[in-house]
Amino acid sequence: MNEHLVFLDFGSIEIYWFGFFAGCAVLAASIIFCRLRKMQGEEYSDALDVILYALPAAFLFARVAYCWFRQASFSRGLKDFFCLTDGGYSLHGALVGLLFVILLRARFSGKSAVKMLDASVPALSFAIAIGRFAGITGFEGTGFEVSSHGSVPMPFLLWSDTDQAWVVWVGFFQGLIALLLTGMTLWLFYKKYQLHTNGLNEGCVTLCFMLTYGLSQALLESMRSDSLFMITLGFVRIDQIVSIVMAVVAIVLISVDYCKVCGLSSSIVMLWLICAMALTLAVVCEFSLNATYLGLLYLFMFVSLTTMWIIAAWMFNMTVKERLKTKSSVKNRCKQH
Repeated sequence: MNEHLVFLDFGSIEIYWFGFFAGCAVLAASIIFCRLRKMQGEEYSDALDVILYALPAAFLFARVAYCWFRQASFSRGLKDFFCLTDGGYSLHGALVGLLFVILLRARFSGKSAVKMLDASVPALSFAIAIGRFAGITGFEGTGFEVSSHGSVPMPFLLWSDTDQAWVVWVGFFQGLIALLLTGMTLWLFYKKYQLHTNGLNEGCVTLCFMLTYGLSQALLESMRSDSLFMITLGFVRIDQIVSIVMAVVAIVLISVDYCKVCGLSSSIVMLWLICAMALTLAVVCEFSLNATYLGLLYLFMFVSLTTMWIIAAWMFNMTVKERLKTKSSVKNRCKQH
């Protein structure tokens, strides 16, 4: 298939379909963020201020991160850096830029950074979904070769003219995960900020995003053939590192909250050990990947990371239930008096 599908051609200026969908993703995310901030009781002007600062910061951080981890492709320095039409942006770099702006905005405005993050992650998830699915217009997000023989094409398979083979379209699965995350985070947001569910604290939406997105990308980024790699350890994907760190931080925060509400017990320590072993197994599988046992190793990674997600989700659910039970009993005692 064509590697660069053109949307509009003005002679010397070409607008690609991927760029068009990226613009749609930014617009959709901005609208969702403004609406969610309004549901939190903030004015649209406040949300627009965040967007006006966040967009250039995310763009800059995304470009810097991509250029830094692809230094071999930017031998001319700033000249290559400012060739913006050639593409090259890091999603995780954009996330860092967004986080940076939200923290600064919260610091100088007195607003809650956690509430801003809760409103941003559903919008971000939807934008990521659009971007991942739009990757097909630029043949991005592809993975390992499946077969060089003719076969019935599947939604997650793409034909590579370069390799003359069918390859896995990892972006398809990343887009599905992002869509699922959009629904999950919007549901949690509605329960917290509209229904005012007592068992949910501020930050629950953000933790859901960090946990699910982090663990899923730790697996899916391993399958991609166009990942960014670390400078010192050339075989380690930087996106995987960021994703797994994001997930581990979420698990730690969920665990701390669980212990505050439910207390520390031997069973929870055992679950932490299982999480640690699952993470270790996933790392070992990643560093052991080879063509012979590829499917089996990916299966082990999937089971390990899914186990971590289930344990974290269980702790989160138990914390919410215990918090609801405690507040309900306090309310009953107050009524009795």
